[in-house]
Amino acid sequence: MASATTPHESDLAAPRAAFSITDFPALDNQRVDTSTEDILIDRVVPGEILVIAFGFVSWSTRPAFDFFGRLKKLEHSSGRHINKILLRDSANAWYHRNIKDLGDHPDETAQSLRMLIEAIAPSQVITIGQSMGAYAAIMFGLLLDVDQVIAFGPLSFLDVRMARLYHERRWLAVMQELANNPPPSAYDDLAALGRAGTARKTRLHIAFGTKPNHPEANESVNLDAMHAHRLAAVSNCTLYPYPYSEHAVVQHLIDTKRINALLADLIFGIAIPSEALEVTPDWMGWLAQNLRQGGDPQELAEILMHHGFSSASCDAAVLSCGGAR
Repeated sequence: MASATTPHESDLAAPRAAFSITDFPALDNQRVDTSTEDILIDRVVPGEILVIAFGFVSWSTRPAFDFFGRLKKLEHSSGRHINKILLRDSANAWYHRNIKDLGDHPDETAQSLRMLIEAIAPSQVITIGQSMGAYAAIMFGLLLDVDQVIAFGPLSFLDVRMARLYHERRWLAVMQELANNPPPSAYDDLAALGRAGTARKTRLHIAFGTKPNHPEANESVNLDAMHAHRLAAVSNCTLYPYPYSEHAVVQHLIDTKRINALLADLIFGIAIPSEALEVTPDWMGWLAQNLRQGGDPQELAEILMHHGFSSASCDAAVLSCGGAR
């Protein structure tokens, strides 16, 4: 049980006078990794940016909280505090059912988040997530009219009819369950929600992979690209396509050492030193072979950069293999 001086997330249902939002202690990795809650609140500094991070789906274990470590790294590199609310959907229902201590359906959860935002009084509010968490980041970002949404590989709908129309069958069972037993409030088309005009200031940033989901495919059949372009119809939406990523675009950005720079740019508008890699021997062999076969040096260098290698390293690799960019 939480003490009188150290609030717990379960106290959110208590009268607001029972504790101050600034009394929450700082989170650490152990608390984040071992918590049994659906929501965690980090130490609050009023006036600083608030990031609400939504966890992604997990069928084998309880969904984990997401982006805590990345946001801590960004705090260190920027020298600024980030207020953080971490959420997960233990039911894997795309945040349409009970989120413990917040609500039983999206409208209730949004209202609870709205009260927390008012109590924290941040300078701006950003929602972030990947996959299922990206859907929630967009849905609640639009409902709350936050400043920015950062979504990695989101669906744009949970509508069964549309899923069958677009041959989107990856999470059709979830969509069917929500249709068969609808919650009191639901948002099954994010593009329609965006066009409804409930959010006046929200800027959407949609990062997604365009690499075909099947190795034998000769053209792009990555469904994430379809969802991204549906969302592009919403005002103030910017797309970030990654041609060598499949659905797990966050992992792709981690592997290519680009995730920290992207988050620093979108959250704080700052540039941090590049973490780009040097071209490896295996890639040097690939480059030499393609140059011998008549590949365009500039195109080959751009492919290398898409895989996280620095521009200078790519140029040097092209020259060492006998090409000229």
